[in-house]
Amino acid sequence: MSIVASGASGNLPRVVSASLLWTGGCLEAEYQGQKVHGHFGIYLIKGSEKTLLIDTGLPLHWPKLEKDVERFLDGRPLDYVFATHCELPHAGLISQWLRKYPGCVALGDMGDYRLYYPHLIDRMRTVGVGDSVDLGDRQIMFIPAIWRDLRNTLWAYETTDRIMFVSDAFAFLHYHKAGECDRMTSEQAPPDVNMIQFFNERALYWTNFSDPRTSFDEIEQLMMLLRPRMIAPAHGGITDLPEEMLPLFKRGMIMGKMADGKNMGPFA
Repeated sequence: MSIVASGASGNLPRVVSASLLWTGGCLEAEYQGQKVHGHFGIYLIKGSEKTLLIDTGLPLHWPKLEKDVERFLDGRPLDYVFATHCELPHAGLISQWLRKYPGCVALGDMGDYRLYYPHLIDRMRTVGVGDSVDLGDRQIMFIPAIWRDLRNTLWAYETTDRIMFVSDAFAFLHYHKAGECDRMTSEQAPPDVNMIQFFNERALYWTNFSDPRTSFDEIEQLMMLLRPRMIAPAHGGITDLPEEMLPLFKRGMIMGKMADGKNMGPFA
């Protein structure tokens, strides 16, 4: 099935296709004297037999997320919630989703979550690279997180519409102007490379101190293998021009700063 995106309304949620909902919210920040937003997005995939939520959302967004997910499910249950890694925007609402949907199972690297939610251990399933879950007309494959902030971060890939869900990678701020919060990359000017750098310095902290170019072969090989039509990050707009945008995201990763604040510029 091809992806038919709905028009941007200016704010999340956005129905990307009959099988994909993009929801969540933004948090405001100041960048070079201007008001900007950072996405805290989650994605709901509706297969013909099962449904899966990628990341949980921030607790402060719970009332909105609950309503958005319930509306898109249209009476169906939520079967799985996959937390890409154990940080608040990605895992902070596990207990709420499992409470709301009694048959829902939490997926991911469950080692830490068992300590936070010991009463939910029987509803947790550890998955790793190479595992998958069947949603009926599509599968979710768990793939290596090439650009990650935690050692046990996982990415996911939806096999029918070829969407890669990349957690904290491919992130960028956006200027908060009317109608910009739910735009895809093809619907707006390319993000300022410094706004990509800004997020990387905080979410992918290792880019401040090491040469990210050592990972470029891996990301290119993964994209050649999977040929994603869309890249869906937690902290940025959906990238629906993956091949065109990849060089820009690479540039945003090699503009790190040292801890003393001196600009390193591109690695020589």
